[in-house]
Amino acid sequence: MTVAVKAVPRSRATRAVGVQDGALRVQIAAPPHQGQSNAALCGYLAGAAGVRPSAVRLRRGSSGARKLIEVDGPPAEVAARLAAAIDVGDG
Repeated sequence: MTVAVKAVPRSRATRAVGVQDGALRVQIAAPPHQGQSNAALCGYLAGAAGVRPSAVRLRRGSSGARKLIEVDGPPAEVAARLAAAIDVGDG
């Protein structure tokens, strides 16, 4: 399945904080330098979706805030796990 993401690098912690304009808003602790935030984003999404890190790939948006991420796995299960990972705290 493909997930639209709005990435916010250099945050206090890496976490999903909601949905913004149809995209999952993810705060990323890593800086946007030499792909560090993209790697952290893919690793976070793999853990949240319950899939191997190799099952998550950046399809579009390597240098921008809006990204398309491809996640291998059962779409309904992946979507449910990502929705459950959204932190509704102070973010």
